[in-house]
Amino acid sequence: MLFLAAIIGVFAGLGAYVLNLLVNFVHYLLYDSFLNITSVSWFSYVLLALFPAIGGLIVGLVIHFFASEAKGHGVPSVIEAIANRGGFIRPRVSFLTSLTAGTTIGSGGSAGKEGPIVQIGAAIGSTVGQLFNVSSERLKVLVGAGAGAGLAAVFNAPVTGVLFALEVILVDFSINAFTPIIFATVISTTISHYLIGSSPLLKVPVYYLESFYEYPLYILMGIVGGFVAVFFTRVLYATEDFFNKHRNLPEFLKPALGGLLMGIIALKFPELYGFDDHAIHSALLARTEIWILFLLMILKIFATSLSLGSGGSGGLFTPSLFIGATFGAFFGGLMNYIFPSATAPATAYALVGMGIMVAGTTHATISALVLIFEITSDYQIILPLMLGTIVATLTARLIMRENIYTMKIALSGEYVFKGRNMTLLQSIPINQHIQKKYDKIPEHMPFSKILKLFRESEHSAFPVLDKRNNLVGVIWLRDIRPYLFDEHLYHLLIAKDIAQEEFMTIHPDQSLADVLRMFDLTDAELLPVTERRNPRRIIGVIYRDELMRWYRKAPLLHPELYSK
Repeated sequence: MLFLAAIIGVFAGLGAYVLNLLVNFVHYLLYDSFLNITSVSWFSYVLLALFPAIGGLIVGLVIHFFASEAKGHGVPSVIEAIANRGGFIRPRVSFLTSLTAGTTIGSGGSAGKEGPIVQIGAAIGSTVGQLFNVSSERLKVLVGAGAGAGLAAVFNAPVTGVLFALEVILVDFSINAFTPIIFATVISTTISHYLIGSSPLLKVPVYYLESFYEYPLYILMGIVGGFVAVFFTRVLYATEDFFNKHRNLPEFLKPALGGLLMGIIALKFPELYGFDDHAIHSALLARTEIWILFLLMILKIFATSLSLGSGGSGGLFTPSLFIGATFGAFFGGLMNYIFPSATAPATAYALVGMGIMVAGTTHATISALVLIFEITSDYQIILPLMLGTIVATLTARLIMRENIYTMKIALSGEYVFKGRNMTLLQSIPINQHIQKKYDKIPEHMPFSKILKLFRESEHSAFPVLDKRNNLVGVIWLRDIRPYLFDEHLYHLLIAKDIAQEEFMTIHPDQSLADVLRMFDLTDAELLPVTERRNPRRIIGVIYRDELMRWYRKAPLLHPELYSK
């Protein structure tokens, strides 16, 4: 796996470099080269509005005729591929996403590079896994490794890349996933340092907490930021729904229309262009009036929604950083006006605002925290940042279960939880997974025989039954440990003495989704299956390991279940 992770890291780093080249090339071609040829000022304004539309038209044609997966902000497609197709992504997606994202961002579309590079890296990981014919479970890990490596290379943020892959893409913090992702990320970041540079993405002054009285303000900021993040998410998908409903308009023209509307807005506020991070720097350096900051925050939400909701290709991290910086600077400016002697500069709030917005939109608190540290190299404001991001995440989750990525999947009628398509699993009964022949322990079995059973069995939990075969409890491996070194109890204790009488059960009419949720809640190795009318009447058991083995192989053994 480490060898494959190394290959993925190399190509993800190169993919980030190519994406940067494409963005810069398209920008130079339109804004630096072609625009300079024109001398009529009014015509230049027309071109400035048309450039995002031209980029949108090119993107629309590529997506319509070659790869529909390259549409939108990338990350939902990767999550969906892991949940529904065992990590399978078509190899050409990496090339076509580079083209569409480079065109969207370079032509001025309000989007970032993170979504496309996550999709590009994931496609690279999937392609490498397919070439080496790895299992479905390993293929998912390689997809996560590619996604994390790509993100790390673009943002020069290796730890963020690792955490994003684990926290958002795979929702899996096991060591089996951790090691390949770290390896791929280190290699991709090293290549990015060599080809692109190793400077922090943003250079900001050092800020400190001015007063302990600011903590309530950061809590308030996190709450408000959570609402802003939800507003951004809902505007984005409302815009997407608006364009999807207009079926009389050709699909390939929709990104052009979105680009045109975005370009018209950007005529007055050029900070909204995707390739321009001037507004972020201005917010971090307090160079913009607070009412302008508020206006830029609102306009960026709509500009990004138009660019991506209409079918353009790009990411949401950079727009979220923009929205967060302007929101934070605006909030900080207000606090400076109300509490002039007890608050830090507004720019400190802008820094925290970036983390708040990323956390509020993605529900990935740890990734948001580390991202701000890595792109600014500023660790001085860690406590307000931690407080704000946690509160923003909790607020956003209370309002809306889905994050900005999984919302797209949810709107298609599916529910993904921890990388699993729960909508699909909800339709699959558990009958075929019930083990009716299983090891059991009579309630009067002495401890010595129980110990022998544990030694000889591959399982670490057994149901305890009475003389009528009714379920009276479950004995787990942890239940026998306290008595292992007290041999005089071996013939005194019986199963009923140590069995756990409180445990979760499942019924035969429930679904695989229900079983998986219960396993996640209890961390149990087995679930007894009982009659619904008589919860003590045991029918059989379901073992976690056997169910997970089936689940990992399901996309390959039963592709008909996963077909759209």
